[in-house]
Amino acid sequence: MKIVSIAGNYELCEKVKEYCKEKWEKVYGCFADCADKSAAAAFLPQTWAALGEEDEIIGFYQLSEHDLITRKDEFTPFITSLFVDPNMRGGLGMGKMLLDHARNEAAKLGFDKLYLTTDHIGYYEKYGFREIGLDLYDWGRPTKLYEADTYGDIQS
Repeated sequence: MKIVSIAGNYELCEKVKEYCKEKWEKVYGCFADCADKSAAAAFLPQTWAALGEEDEIIGFYQLSEHDLITRKDEFTPFITSLFVDPNMRGGLGMGKMLLDHARNEAAKLGFDKLYLTTDHIGYYEKYGFREIGLDLYDWGRPTKLYEADTYGDIQS
């Protein structure tokens, strides 16, 4: 597996957007908007695609300045839209690899902390994320807010 940025790669941007639409349609609108912006962005947002042995998309994540929560100015950056293909789940460690990659990339951008919101209780804690509070999404649904330290080298 390799993890590649879509920055400057408009063909990959379209490919990963179509993959998202097929595999995780409920987030497609936000994902596609962020992907389009990250294809041309020099800093944030960023979209990263996980590619398998034959360069097929098997997952993705995005780094964004903010998530769709009410406390927009207090925390940055966020891991958003982390997705692992269902065929690649279950003990292969791909989620951890994407999280480690995101923590490394956030460190390269000069950040000491990285944030995310989720309702997957127990998953992210395994990888060093700490719950730091509750918030509301822009549409009113509650969510837990997590943070983790970044690091310069991808951890094994």
